[in-house]
Amino acid sequence: MTCEDCREEISADLDGESDADGRAAIEAHLAVCPACRAWREGAAVVTRSVRTAPADPGPDLVALVLPAAPPRRTGPRAARVGLAVVGVVQLALGALALTGTTGHSDAAMLGADMAHMGHESAAWNLALGVAFVAGAWWVRHVAGLLPVLGAFILVLGTLSTVDLLAGRVEPVRILAHGLVVVGFVLTLYLGRQPTPAPRPAADRPPSRAPGGRERLPDHPRRRDAA
Repeated sequence: MTCEDCREEISADLDGESDADGRAAIEAHLAVCPACRAWREGAAVVTRSVRTAPADPGPDLVALVLPAAPPRRTGPRAARVGLAVVGVVQLALGALALTGTTGHSDAAMLGADMAHMGHESAAWNLALGVAFVAGAWWVRHVAGLLPVLGAFILVLGTLSTVDLLAGRVEPVRILAHGLVVVGFVLTLYLGRQPTPAPRPAADRPPSRAPGGRERLPDHPRRRDAA
């Protein structure tokens, strides 16, 4: 082994790229070559100083990155809070209607007296309140409310207009229905928001298998092979 070959092999050894045969050849050459022994000591010092030297400070990119970052969207959060508030108020109205229809009435329609009809209306108001609160909590499922709410508002709006013109309902009662319209608008807004992408399987926490053991996610290659 020449001195040039030895020093090249020493460089590889300092970088962790030499094998056992290469290291044996280095030691055999260094046993008879003082110049290469001194060269290895110097190269080791340089390598160690380079690896342990502090990194040069890079440019501060915060001032450049922050203005380019998209602004944080507060609209969906405010809409969720608003929908939850609408749901709570709707629940309160349903509870008030339920407690106000505990009596009996002689008037009957379709096999039920007016008290039972009031119970049905109160139950519907309570269901709407629960749906609004649940939609504010589980935004992914809020779009499922839209067909029911849209049909209900369409029918209720038409009948309320007819009853208002005929003098069968007071305007204050019509205004109370506006709460459902507000809930529908908030539900429509939340339903049109893009849903966040699901986390990759590698980033998800391991699930629990029967017996309490952790079930690790399947490796992609294993799934492809299967």
